[in-house]
Amino acid sequence: MADGVSVIIIGAGPAGMAAATKLLENSVTNITVIEAESRIGGRVKSVEFGNTFVDEGAEYCDGEEGNVVYEMVKDLDLLEHSHPRTTKLYYSNGSRFNQALEEDLAEIILNYDSVIQEGDITGISLGEAFMNQYKKKIINKYTNDKEKLKIATEGVRLAENFILNQKGAISWYKPSARKHYEACKGDPAMSWKKRGFRIVFDILSKKYPDSSKQLPIDDKIILNKKISTIHWNDAANEVTARASDNTAYTANHIIFTPSLGVLKEEQDTLFKPPLPESKKKAIEAIGFGGVMKVFIHFPKKWWKDDDIFYFLWSNEDLKNAAKEFPHGPNKDGISWVSHILSFAQVETNPNTLIAWVSGDQVPEIEQIPAETVLDGCMYVMNKFLSKDYNITVAGKIIRSQWCSNPNFRGTYSFEKNGYFEEDVSYQTQLAEPLKNRRGLPVVLFAGEATNPKHYTSVHGAIESGRREAKRIIDLYAV
Repeated sequence: MADGVSVIIIGAGPAGMAAATKLLENSVTNITVIEAESRIGGRVKSVEFGNTFVDEGAEYCDGEEGNVVYEMVKDLDLLEHSHPRTTKLYYSNGSRFNQALEEDLAEIILNYDSVIQEGDITGISLGEAFMNQYKKKIINKYTNDKEKLKIATEGVRLAENFILNQKGAISWYKPSARKHYEACKGDPAMSWKKRGFRIVFDILSKKYPDSSKQLPIDDKIILNKKISTIHWNDAANEVTARASDNTAYTANHIIFTPSLGVLKEEQDTLFKPPLPESKKKAIEAIGFGGVMKVFIHFPKKWWKDDDIFYFLWSNEDLKNAAKEFPHGPNKDGISWVSHILSFAQVETNPNTLIAWVSGDQVPEIEQIPAETVLDGCMYVMNKFLSKDYNITVAGKIIRSQWCSNPNFRGTYSFEKNGYFEEDVSYQTQLAEPLKNRRGLPVVLFAGEATNPKHYTSVHGAIESGRREAKRIIDLYAV
């Protein structure tokens, strides 16, 4: 029986809270959730903005069939299905280019995941796989039209920004073209009505929709407590987590849920004794990077509801941008503003635009003042869109800072090029518990990066937390 079993859960994100609530539902009540941040949620962070909420982290319920998040909320009228968007590609001279070329570029870039399957992608990176198809479908098609060929060649940068945004990588040569990920069927971009993604935590704890059924979890959460070491192979059937303030917490089991970014940075100092080589290899074999979101509220709206703007820089304008907008970082003379991928309306916040920023400069861009970020976004809007739109004065701005936060060090994981094997899952290896001298699993691992099929997602994180809670429950089952 699980009577008297004690469990420490490190991290109060989706995986940690899913583990905690499943344990409580199964009468494992001696639990402590230790969170380094001043809030629960992990990479789910819904904040008030423009009379409603925006999500700085995970934003969409992506998919229906086989999605535990969707199953939890589908009957609660919390989700809004995605609406068709009108994709508009703008050139840096402020105009839209030839319609046929625009359609060709949009088709191959927005559907890159299926397009690359048309070629042999064995053993190559996502960037290589995409470029193989881009050359066949775009470059070769326009090779005899000098003007369009120039734009098509410059379009590679837009494609790279888009793919980096999807993957959270700093280079499109880092992710493997092949992957084990399985998307859930159904609407991939359902948004949250007014409440933001954080409502999921109220549902996990049963606080919503009927607060009288809430699980007794609130008093089991300790915030603002950073774990610095985990002593896991003592002779006793116990494991000890020691915080940076030297507070020690001892239990029979620890479920470790912080991000892969934290593991990559802190693995050598965090675990005593060190992790086994198989675990270290799994940490190395899975990639982790970051994207940045910028939310801009406009008191007076100037765009159409379904507009989504993408930006294609000419080589000349790309070089001039650092002179025209000399604020913030640049690399090799190229301004950070060229990493702004797109602007689109936030579905549940009609006077707010979201900008996505991707690429290897994201950690630096996160550190510049918010006013500079806003000025950079307005520079891009005016440069690309002012011929067709009367761009109004912006109001408030907020932006994400996941890469520079030491408690996250990025946004989500991906399968790394050079490590893909059909019958090997490094996510599964990462999820393998650490066992003590008696063979008992004392440190268990959860989080999106430990999910072999649904990594990168909140539903994948929740699945992993429940998986590890079940591992403990089953251990003590009669």
